[in-house]
Amino acid sequence: MARKINSRQIKQPQKRVIGAGITEFWYLKHLKPLLGFVYEMKPRYFGNESMDNINKLIDEGLTDGAEVICFFDEDVSQWNPEEGRQIKELHRKYDDNERITLACSMPSIEYWFLLHYEKTNRHLRTSADAINALHKYIAQFDKKEKFLKQEKWVAELIKDGKMEEAMRRAEALGRSGASYSDVWKAIKFLKS
Repeated sequence: MARKINSRQIKQPQKRVIGAGITEFWYLKHLKPLLGFVYEMKPRYFGNESMDNINKLIDEGLTDGAEVICFFDEDVSQWNPEEGRQIKELHRKYDDNERITLACSMPSIEYWFLLHYEKTNRHLRTSADAINALHKYIAQFDKKEKFLKQEKWVAELIKDGKMEEAMRRAEALGRSGASYSDVWKAIKFLKS
């Protein structure tokens, strides 16, 4: 009697995107079909995840053999010292890990969106400050799901090379100013 051969394919480690926040969720959900990116999103629906939960999800991704991209805003450290401590710990633990990309923004991901339209690293203290600056370019931008679930705002961000320009700007500015974004690293990784 012949032995049965296991014909299952060995699954390659996948890209897993972890995030906190409804804006990040919808942005990443829209990028998948618009740019043909392939990744799994965790948790299934981003909310107000604590940095402790984010850290657990990163560890879970690494254990599963995934390459992990983690999106989060750093402005929380201004009003929550414990979260700020955990953000510093995340950077200490993962900044040099090749399997993890920390796609953080200060104050928030809306600053990353602003970089699609202008080169600036001026002090934007809060997400509201970044959104106010962004309104010059996307007048209707709103952090409510009714707006965010519409794909067209993300399509506009990537149109006419704006995303590539934002990547160049964010990389060139680095963390030299009061506002910064490392989302460019995640986009570069997702494109590879």
